[in-house]
Amino acid sequence: MQNIICFVSDFGLEDTWVGVCHAVIHQSCPQARIVDLAHQIPPFDIRKGAAVAAAGLYQLPDAIHLVVVDPGVGGGRMDLCLMAANGTRLVGPDNGVLIPAARRGGGVVQAVAIDPGKLHLAPPLATFHARDVLAPAAAALACGVEPLSLGREVEVETLAPAPFGPCVAEGNMLSAEVVDIDRFGSMRIGLTADDMGRHGLTGSVLELSFGHLLIEVPFATTFSDVDEGEPVAMVDSSGWLTLAVRQGSAAERYGIEPGAVLRVRLEDVDTG
Repeated sequence: MQNIICFVSDFGLEDTWVGVCHAVIHQSCPQARIVDLAHQIPPFDIRKGAAVAAAGLYQLPDAIHLVVVDPGVGGGRMDLCLMAANGTRLVGPDNGVLIPAARRGGGVVQAVAIDPGKLHLAPPLATFHARDVLAPAAAALACGVEPLSLGREVEVETLAPAPFGPCVAEGNMLSAEVVDIDRFGSMRIGLTADDMGRHGLTGSVLELSFGHLLIEVPFATTFSDVDEGEPVAMVDSSGWLTLAVRQGSAAERYGIEPGAVLRVRLEDVDTG
């Protein structure tokens, strides 16, 4: 049984919101163990929340993932429990924030719209579904309740779209978005190790293009495989292809922000 709950939110740590959600989970399921993955997501930034949640699921697929970045709270969107193909369960609002993480688990195989009445709770406060619906639902899962006991099944095709999509093959190129920039300025690109293997990107040099910018970078294992100040591409702990600068900021050097589209030219990959 999964009883670890990985919690991601844009709540910050200056107010009561994270602590109250902890308390609700512990009251509902004392054996649940909560891991605070990230609470400094910029307010309302669904893209960043989705990227962090996907990285969390990549590293901790056996946990329950509670993700709350919810600018539409109380506005009629559904509260969801999703089951991924690998068995991972995710809880959060229906605004796309869960979808990239679910893709990491092989895609959504079941989606349940949570009914607060099934949790035997009072009607939720319109501004705090995290406390009144989502945290109790995650606690119920941690105590062994099946997702379908929490509400009604909904068609996967009706869910809100993700804030960024998977990579796309375009002739001799792969196209993907910059999904995230970490605090060191490294750019995480929506290409996974599996994507790269499937398309034969196994060489020692990658040619990357962003608009009119074209760069060739070593495809290596870690930052120290290049000299200080030099760029390097690798698959980092997020599981995505990442463009970094050793002891520097790739985002500042190249002036690229999340949402930018990167292309990898397959024919230009050095296969050694």
